[in-house]
Amino acid sequence: MKPLIAFLLVIIAVGVTWFVLAKKNNNMSNNTFSLSPSVTPVSNESPLPSASASPEPTLDTSKFPEKVLVTMETNRGNIQLELYPKVAPQTVINFLNLAEKKFYDGTTFHRVIDDFMIQGGDPLSKTLPAGDPKLGTGGPGYAFPDEINPKTLGLNDDQIKVLEAKGYQYDFTLKSLPVDPGYIAMANAGPNTNGSQFFIVTTQPQTHLYGLHTVFGKVIKGMDVVLKIKQGDTVKQIILQK
Repeated sequence: MKPLIAFLLVIIAVGVTWFVLAKKNNNMSNNTFSLSPSVTPVSNESPLPSASASPEPTLDTSKFPEKVLVTMETNRGNIQLELYPKVAPQTVINFLNLAEKKFYDGTTFHRVIDDFMIQGGDPLSKTLPAGDPKLGTGGPGYAFPDEINPKTLGLNDDQIKVLEAKGYQYDFTLKSLPVDPGYIAMANAGPNTNGSQFFIVTTQPQTHLYGLHTVFGKVIKGMDVVLKIKQGDTVKQIILQK
């Protein structure tokens, strides 16, 4: 049995029944977002049902491993990542599941902003040419909730209330990580719109993104490769390390 499959079965065995995938929506034409590319990594995936519409039983993460090691093989070299199931359990499981299905194989880093981040995970990038306006609109066909505790990121009550008024919903039991250099986070189009697209921060802490994106791991080897990535570079595969 492949290690990743075995890991996922263990996760399922300890009660991951809360992970309900939203129904696929094929309408790609009505999707518009006003977020500025210079402000936040945007995932303009097609409109999806709200992930928060489904009940979310409390997840017991006590049996989860502290970290999972994966290698992202790119045409520029390998990037080794630590993923943290106890920090963002749904997000890590989703990422590993997509990797196991080879969802990411052949995708590109379709969006790269100097001194900010590299963004990938859009399945449409396997076939669409660079510069195609549809790049950044692809996803797995479902959405799932954010996993963020803004208090561990230093946000005060007033800041949290402002974000909650915009639709963000927080889990104050989590120990969230910062959107800082070397960390990997989910790109999104607003609250609870996570799918497959991710980004890795390159050179500067992105404090303006605290409370907006789920961080689920960090680069532990290959940051030099991250800094070499250019728009259009390819993810060959993502594999779980034993």
